[in-house]
Formats: sequence, C-alpha cells, structure tokens
Amino acid sequence: MTKPAPKLSRWPGGLLRAARIALRNLRRPNVVIQYPKQRYEQPERSRWAVEQVFAEDGTTKCTACRICEQTCPDFCIEIDLETREDKTKIIHSWAYERATCMMCGLCVEACPFGAIRMGHDYELAHREPELKRIELLVEVEAAGPRKKEASDA
Repeated sequence: MTKPAPKLSRWPGGLLRAARIALRNLRRPNVVIQYPKQRYEQPERSRWAVEQVFAEDGTTKCTACRICEQTCPDFCIEIDLETREDKTKIIHSWAYERATCMMCGLCVEACPFGAIRMGHDYELAHREPELKRIELLVEVEAAGPRKKEASDA
C-alpha cells in the first residue's frame, strides 16, 4: 500500500488566516501607558498586598484571634501577643512578609472582624530587605469580639 500524498491546499489558507489576524491587531489602539507619569487604574476587586484596617478612632480592629495567621498557606503573617490571666490579649506586633505572600486573599476571607483587607498598592519591589516585611508595632488590648450595642441593633 502506498501512502496518499499530503494535502498542500491547507497551508495557504492558514497563512491567509494568520495575515488577517495580524492586520486586525495592527488596527487596535495602543494599550501602553507611560508608567512613571501615568498610573494603571486598579479594579476594585484587585488583590495586592495585605493591609490592616483601623477603626475611626485609630485603634486596630484586630482582636488577636490569629485566624489569619493560621489560614495563610505561605505563613507570612506573624502575630506576637500576650494572653493575660483575665483572658484579654495584648498584641505586641503584627508582621506581614510581602516577599513570601502569593496574594491569594485567604487570610482576608478568614478574618471574622474585617481587620485586614487586600490593598491596591502594586508597586511592591524594593531594594532594601527591611521594606519587604511590614511590621505594625501596636500596644493595644484586644478584649475579644466586640459586642453590638443597643444603638447598633
């Protein structure tokens, strides 16, 4: 048995199709921005580095439950705290390592108090190694979950 000859009529059609796609893309507008002068507008749901959320009076919303620290798959959140005899907790520091974070957002979803959120800062490259780790030194007492007052109901 002899093999049939390959079809040569297919390759000109593919070449014409590729040329048509190239011409269509040449007519599209330019999407390049001049970076230092222009900034890329981030969508509202974009996920970048984790930020802590503060209350209106400037205190942290964190209650030291450590759920964000336990949920993080990269172990990039460290909370240093002290538990007193009366079951109150004092947060000494809340540290977040940007260099190891994959920005999945699991810690933000797991936080029951809304104490952390995904920020919109996409300029995360730094030459200094100390800027890759964000440490928030706080001296606050976290008395546990906040109770709703009668006026909030």
